[in-house]
Amino acid sequence: MKRGILILLVIAAGLLAGNLLIYRKVQADRKDTKTTKIALIMVGSKNDQSICQSQYEAMMSYGEASGTEIVVRENVPPDRFFSNMVEYLIEEGCNIFFFTSYQYDPYLTKLAEAYPEICFLNANGLETMTNLSSFNGRMYQMRYLMGLIAGFQSATGEIGYVVAEPVSETIRQVNAFTIGVRKTNPEAQVYVRYTNNWNDAKIAEDVTKDLLREHNIDILTLHLNTISPLEIADEQGVYTIGNNYDNARLFPRTYLTASIFDWEPFFAARISECERHKFVGRHYWEGIGNGLVTLSPLTGNVRFNARERVDVEMKKIAEGTYDVFYGPLKDNTGRLRVAQDENLTDDYLLYRMNWYVEGVVEEQ
Repeated sequence: MKRGILILLVIAAGLLAGNLLIYRKVQADRKDTKTTKIALIMVGSKNDQSICQSQYEAMMSYGEASGTEIVVRENVPPDRFFSNMVEYLIEEGCNIFFFTSYQYDPYLTKLAEAYPEICFLNANGLETMTNLSSFNGRMYQMRYLMGLIAGFQSATGEIGYVVAEPVSETIRQVNAFTIGVRKTNPEAQVYVRYTNNWNDAKIAEDVTKDLLREHNIDILTLHLNTISPLEIADEQGVYTIGNNYDNARLFPRTYLTASIFDWEPFFAARISECERHKFVGRHYWEGIGNGLVTLSPLTGNVRFNARERVDVEMKKIAEGTYDVFYGPLKDNTGRLRVAQDENLTDDYLLYRMNWYVEGVVEEQ
């Protein structure tokens, strides 16, 4: 009898120990499993009808479809308070962060080092670390296609381009646009003026008015986070080409097309990597072939021959048989920059493009 009781006690002790191990494993798994809470930090407004709105709408669509909590902060300047705000959101449970500007880079490298368990992803950024990725689309491919349209469309051969500031990102896109323009209108000139501000609508408006007053411009495009240049051009009957967001409904008389992103699939893939602990910091630069960048539907204002040319050139780029910066290419002083049958590397395009191609007239 005593032996039987002893056996039962041993069995019970074994079961208890086994259950304890299972319980501890479950608790450990629960401890390792964190609820995803995403922060989207934007340098501009969620209603800017440009890059910030495109990312905001994509992120909110992802959050609604997946049931994920999304925390949004708008108009966040890259200043000394930026890091404090991010750290506060980390304390509030945010574990995946998306940002919208290269201007945040100096702060993000320090934050990524201080919080190695957090995933940081910065649009238009240039820095990478183990837990920090930068990402963008090869929008220069779309700019080239828009340039083809502008060249076909322009009767005066004078095209305006309002730009925030001369950095590799903007210079690369101006150059791609101008290459496209000159392929369909070899004598055309692209007049570039800077606002030195990404978001100020009034400054952009004034720059645009000066540009249109001083040149016989019949097509205007921009690289800003405000659409006020499109509004001024539309008022004056000048054809417009947008960027980052399709605003065709606002300008039915003048709008031609826009370069746009399809962010949601990219966001979903990166978030999944973070959740599965598979995230590796790197630089993403995806083009037509990945589906991240495209053109908004061409409006009825676009000439038919331009449509045909765009279809042909887009197919070549998507297939990898052509890219925009194949030589020979000269700069706007006449110096040969890219020899025949040569091409610029990604590293050069991303970090070292500081000159304009033939056909660009840079104005202060």
